[in-house]
Amino acid sequence: MKNILVPIDYSDATHPVIDFVRDLAGALNAEVHLVHVKEITAPAAAGAMGYGVFGLPEMMTMSSGPVTGVKTIPPEAPPGQTQRRKLKDWEKEFADAGLKATLREPTGPVVEEILREADRRPADLIIMGTHGHGAMYNLLVGSVTEGVLKHSTRPVLLVPSARA
Repeated sequence: MKNILVPIDYSDATHPVIDFVRDLAGALNAEVHLVHVKEITAPAAAGAMGYGVFGLPEMMTMSSGPVTGVKTIPPEAPPGQTQRRKLKDWEKEFADAGLKATLREPTGPVVEEILREADRRPADLIIMGTHGHGAMYNLLVGSVTEGVLKHSTRPVLLVPSARA
């Protein structure tokens, strides 16, 4: 086992994964490939949140008009200083342990990009963190971990996040 792929999302679940991977990669003398996927989200079309979308064409004129009194959320900012600091800390941790670590930040659908990176390396193992969300959350929002588990042809090791 010489190549370990580690998808990271800068959440609280990432730090236990980094600690685990550092120890495992040290024992196996493996190279670590950190992957943070930048997902592109398409902007919603005008009126996409209105009644017209839900099969009520008579309300379409109402839903496609301008909405007043609603604040818009600015687009997500690029990785901030905190994320850059975390990356530098992780790089130093791996270097101090005598390990080689690389970072890739592809853009696209998260699950597809993780699996594509696993093929490029080629990864012998994918190690991911779990957030501990329930089935309802995964049904409504989806789960990157679940997508990787379903579609990966490589072994996937899950590291649970600490429970509060």
